Amino acid sequence: MCQPFIYTFQTRLHHYVYDVNTNLILRIKEEAYHFLNSHSSFDLDQIEATPELQQYIRDLLDNGFLSSQRPQIMNHPKTKHLEHMLQHQLKTLTLQVTQNCNLRCSYCVYSGGYDNRGHTNLMMDFETARKCIDFVIDRSVDSDRLDFGFYGGEPLINFPLVKKCVEYIKEQVAYRDVGFHLTTNGTLLNDDILAFLDEHRFVLTISLDGDQENHDRNRRFAVNGRGSFDTIIANVDKIKRNYPGLFEWINFNVVLDTRNDFGCVNDFYTNYETFESLYSVKSSYINDAYVKDEILYRNEFIEQRGYEVVKMMLSKFGRVDESHVSKLIKDYYIQMYFRMFHYRKPSAGMPIEAHHGGPCVPGVQRLFADVHGNLYPCERVSEQSEVVQIGKVDTGFEVDKISQILNVGTITEDACKNCWNFRFCTLCVAVADDLHTLSKAKKLSHCSVVKNDIRHTLLDYCMMNELGYDFSEDTILDFEKA
Repeated sequence: MCQPFIYTFQTRLHHYVYDVNTNLILRIKEEAYHFLNSHSSFDLDQIEATPELQQYIRDLLDNGFLSSQRPQIMNHPKTKHLEHMLQHQLKTLTLQVTQNCNLRCSYCVYSGGYDNRGHTNLMMDFETARKCIDFVIDRSVDSDRLDFGFYGGEPLINFPLVKKCVEYIKEQVAYRDVGFHLTTNGTLLNDDILAFLDEHRFVLTISLDGDQENHDRNRRFAVNGRGSFDTIIANVDKIKRNYPGLFEWINFNVVLDTRNDFGCVNDFYTNYETFESLYSVKSSYINDAYVKDEILYRNEFIEQRGYEVVKMMLSKFGRVDESHVSKLIKDYYIQMYFRMFHYRKPSAGMPIEAHHGGPCVPGVQRLFADVHGNLYPCERVSEQSEVVQIGKVDTGFEVDKISQILNVGTITEDACKNCWNFRFCTLCVAVADDLHTLSKAKKLSHCSVVKNDIRHTLLDYCMMNELGYDFSEDTILDFEKA
């Protein structure tokens, strides 16, 4: 009995199969599509089909497609190397230099609307920061490059510590390639701070949610409730004017509130002169991990975004000038390119032992230390949860807990082993943590959103190929005329 591990989908022009085992996209005949779409399992010798269709399906099988093979054991391939990686391959440390913030953003994970800590006046001291820095340096002998980040709250509230940390890091690893990054709301960027950030080649991430009306709706000063747009845009203009080198290394991040008008946010980044040189702008939706109330999506917002995706596609064929393409959608195209082409390599088959996509190696790739020196996989998990605390700077990593987080797929093993989105999955511990345990129900509740995202990406990718866009030769195998 054949139970193909596949996903079938169609555009207006053609019919496709994403073959999970080979990790390839096949363009197939319409009758084969309808057959596979209606038969999750079949015995080739007993199916009711024309001889031509039977032979067509047999040819696909003979070419190594439509395999029933699925992973049998849910285990991340890096589990066996975990202890070595935690002792020798740390790459990144982000320090929470303060839990205080001068803004009160309505969607902030520390706003009270999430299962997370609230704002406090706590600051990290240098002794804790030094221990965290030494902790990473001592465990990074195999890493070619180290990156150190500063986070809050608003990290520039504790700028003296940021400055002291950078000086200490450069003393300790003068012989190594080191980078610095800082996530800021952009309101405290005076000339002293900017000169320092420029000198040390910081990569900045500045949160700016588009035009003034949309931005100020959610991002207001704590002291008076006034919107922060004017202050931030003045600072951004100053950076471009006086620190052009630093400006080139700024990532602008837009948190998309689907209750707002996508067109207004998009027009701001397209038409505002300061952003003319930017190729793309990173965007994300309001965080739905740990959220207490459901986040709603407006149809108008989705339609406006879809229109911009079509414009992006047309620009690739010279039908729309690139200057009219949304910088927010250009970032979507970059993600599509990496998902569908750069990282999607042909496979000999699904291994018996595997883990779905999503989890990074906790502690190794995005280690986060809070003001007390408690260690977490990254800054996106809840600091109220013992489940995701992976150690303390004074006592080291809890390897067993890290292994459990890395293998978060085990809590939904039966569903995951049969899911066509196994390779493309982006779910990690942040969506499974209910503050007390890793929740199967909570993790599964996010599956439909992730799969829907990949469905749209597959469709857009295939439509661009149909129209002749050359991602690369033979990225989609044509079995339609076989």
